[in-house]
Amino acid sequence: MKNRIIHLILAVCLLGNLNLSAQVKKANIFFEQYKYSKAIPLYKKDTNSKDEKIRKDATVRLADCYRFINNAEEASVWYTKAVAFDDVDPKSYYYLGMSLRSLSRYDEAEKAFSSYARKNPSDFRGRIYEQYCRDIQKWEGLTPSAEIKNASGINSIYSDFGPVFFKDELLFTSDRDIDMLADKNYLWTSFGYLDLYSTHALANDDFWGELVSPVKMPNTFNQEYHDGPASFTSDFKEIFTTRTLKNSTKKDSASFKTDLLKIYFADLSDEKKVNYKAFPFNSDDYSVGHPAISADGKRLIFSSNMPGGFGQSDLFVSELVNGQWSKPVNLGGELNTFGNEVFPFLANDSTLFFSSDGHPGFGGLDIYETKLVNGKWTTPWNLKLPINSAYDDFSIVFNKNLTDGFFSSNRPGGKGSDDIYAFRNYKRTPAVEEPVIPEAKPVISEKILATISGYVKDKKTQTPLDSATVFLLNSKTNEVLVLKTNSKGYFESQVDKGVHYVIKGMKSSYFDDCMSLSVPDDKTTLANKISRDLYLDKYGLNQVFKIENIYYDLNKWFIREDAKPSLDKLIRILKQYPINVELGSHTDCRASSAYNNTLSQKRAESAVKYIIENGIDPKRLTYKGYGETHLINKCADGVACTEAEHQANRRTEFKITSINAPVVNSGSIDLNSYKAGDKFPVGKLNSEFFKDCVELNNGLGDAIFAPKSLPNTPIAPTSDTTDKISFAVQVVATTHPIKIVPQDLKSRLVIHEKKMGRVYRYFSGNFDTIEQATAEKQKLQSKFPGAFIVAFKEGQPISMNQAKN
Repeated sequence: MKNRIIHLILAVCLLGNLNLSAQVKKANIFFEQYKYSKAIPLYKKDTNSKDEKIRKDATVRLADCYRFINNAEEASVWYTKAVAFDDVDPKSYYYLGMSLRSLSRYDEAEKAFSSYARKNPSDFRGRIYEQYCRDIQKWEGLTPSAEIKNASGINSIYSDFGPVFFKDELLFTSDRDIDMLADKNYLWTSFGYLDLYSTHALANDDFWGELVSPVKMPNTFNQEYHDGPASFTSDFKEIFTTRTLKNSTKKDSASFKTDLLKIYFADLSDEKKVNYKAFPFNSDDYSVGHPAISADGKRLIFSSNMPGGFGQSDLFVSELVNGQWSKPVNLGGELNTFGNEVFPFLANDSTLFFSSDGHPGFGGLDIYETKLVNGKWTTPWNLKLPINSAYDDFSIVFNKNLTDGFFSSNRPGGKGSDDIYAFRNYKRTPAVEEPVIPEAKPVISEKILATISGYVKDKKTQTPLDSATVFLLNSKTNEVLVLKTNSKGYFESQVDKGVHYVIKGMKSSYFDDCMSLSVPDDKTTLANKISRDLYLDKYGLNQVFKIENIYYDLNKWFIREDAKPSLDKLIRILKQYPINVELGSHTDCRASSAYNNTLSQKRAESAVKYIIENGIDPKRLTYKGYGETHLINKCADGVACTEAEHQANRRTEFKITSINAPVVNSGSIDLNSYKAGDKFPVGKLNSEFFKDCVELNNGLGDAIFAPKSLPNTPIAPTSDTTDKISFAVQVVATTHPIKIVPQDLKSRLVIHEKKMGRVYRYFSGNFDTIEQATAEKQKLQSKFPGAFIVAFKEGQPISMNQAKN
């Protein structure tokens, strides 16, 4: 379920160009086309090959196939065999842990995740899931949260899920309709396309009792391709449903099409005249699905992998204001995680149920409950056994009393790949500490609040940093609020709308990170949640950092005016942190080695002289010119390179040569003296405390802020040649300027900002060919999963079809 219904855009690792047999090549083609059911028997034969390379690749691919079709038992068998090979990709340990966790074999799963964490320490998920496997023991022996049973009368050998009440009926989604003559089977699993079906209670609206045999809903509800799941307003006059259309596909780098989820809605008042409309924030670049509409039809919560989220799929909300759907707002880091948050169900205006594989749980997707209190969602509550299991549990629906209902699961013992289960007498399990729900306070209608939240992370390992100190500056009041991150590295605070804020995160033994942002002054009644993460760099001996924007005139070594701000930033670092450094200057390969050595030595000396003149003790500084001896790319003598590639080699860096004393606190302030909730005037801090975070017009005392944004650099240079086409990679779009470059990409990534109408769009690169842009997109995929390629003509965006023509 999770791989097929949640994600219809997949990143699949393709095998290289090996000297393979026709059978292996055929299996690979099936795999790359997501036809796993056809690839499995071919890979199984290859696991007996005499060639060890073929055996290894076939074993990993076979395990992947079983994972994609949610066969955890077989996946665990083949991943166990995969990790026995030498030099296997560490991800096999991760997927082994996931499959063992789905089988409730937590001790074995913990060991697999531990191995993955050791082999790939940069991925924090290994450590998190390792901890989840240990913590699950605390939930053993709890009183069952409900009574459940398989709704066997309506389930099939196929996939049945997405129950929802519709008038006196129960609707659900199924792929049971197989029409081989029309070749409509969906080759991911060899099942049919998804459609909506209906059933009802046999007697007295007793949905716990026997249900009648399901029938397929008419064409008013179903179209030719995938339909469902659906959601309805309380009067059943409006439907919101997930669909994929024949033309709603996206090609990957291998030109294989994958489906995109989209939301459609319609008025059902006259079922003879039903006209579906597309949700205005559907996209051809990412999925938007799993709608949950409020009773009055004015609030829509849905799942999407659109850019700017916390993980793979996040929950977003849009409100109907004056007949128009508002721009979706992310529900924030309290609900959304690094994983998938999907299948929301709005039980009422303040109670939300959803599924997630990122919160602590039994394995796969678990179902959680959260409540909206004072504009904030409470910490998600796991519904525990028996509603949740070690497998995928999702898509829950309740009756009006929130006691009985249905949910979906692919747990063993069902009739098909996903089954619908009935439950009754639900109540939160006792003997477990309830999440603290803040006392309700009256809402002041004339002052609408927003929320700023995010995570503080180690920029190299992505590990969340607990007990980090976050300083939040309100430019209107000149007050600084102190926040502390929790065990997950998370911080959150309510803020005023229409105000510029500055956020700075600090922790002992780490360089700080900060940013500025503007909270829009909109008038919606929903408390906006603005999410921004901070990435702190742990510093240590011999660590090297690039100093951005240090440029010199050709064959010169004098410090230019445009280089001084970057050196000034280094000066502030030296004043704040007890480190000694070496300034290293590098050139490109052009000119002779001797000339480059001399030039780089003079440039490094010039930079050090400037730093000393600005108050830094000369004993803390050394310098060295490296010439062309430390190139960071291929551009050695005799290699044809672009000017941009040569420019990358012309750089200035500083290396930490010693740390003067044990780091007790971060810089010149004692972080231990600041407690969560402290509030004080900004004047109590050093005048340069926020200087690197925001451009100031009249200094901190005046607190007149200009939101920090990147230069509005044209993406394609203006040219007299009307045929000039260029390409860039869009990484994010927002209604207000932001600092978008992740800390761990700052050394090599230049992001251009371009305002188009009311939207600020951020692009990477300026490429002559689409192949170059594709390579850049692939590099950015892990940090910007929603990145896509945009074509420009004379600095203005054009469609890809226009560019190709």
